[in-house]
Amino acid sequence: MIFTAASPIVPITVPNKQACPTTIEPLAKRLVRDLPSYANRAALKNGTRFQVPEMSQVVVASQPNLEPLKLLGPQQVSDPNLHQIFITTLERQTFNQKTTEFQQYHWLFLVQTRQGWKLSQSFTRISPYPLINKITPPRESSQGIMAQAIKTWLRDCQAGVIRQ
Repeated sequence: MIFTAASPIVPITVPNKQACPTTIEPLAKRLVRDLPSYANRAALKNGTRFQVPEMSQVVVASQPNLEPLKLLGPQQVSDPNLHQIFITTLERQTFNQKTTEFQQYHWLFLVQTRQGWKLSQSFTRISPYPLINKITPPRESSQGIMAQAIKTWLRDCQAGVIRQ
């Protein structure tokens, strides 16, 4: 197609920005919906895809569990802006034409700030799938691929580019 001065100008429509949820439940539901694609892109970007235990291909993420663990004594007051989310991801790795599946259990701490939601800290455990009574101890994973994916998703949510 050749454009000339007489060609009609067609306006480009930009979708309206979607507000990032201010409460944890809708935020967590949208996060787990998009998490596999964000995690797989983060792994590709960092060149760590298919390197267990850090990352392989994330197939699916469970629905979030928002029930916080009671870690504080009776005299201590918890931060009302700090929220715990538990999710499980099913991941798949293929090596030498053999496919292995495993689960990662993620314990996320999100905090709501004036600038929006932030990942404060995360811990991860890994087990074979299906579970065979072999599960790793929790490890701090705030700098891992899944944490990077969550931070990117939260940034996109604040920018208003996450679909409803």
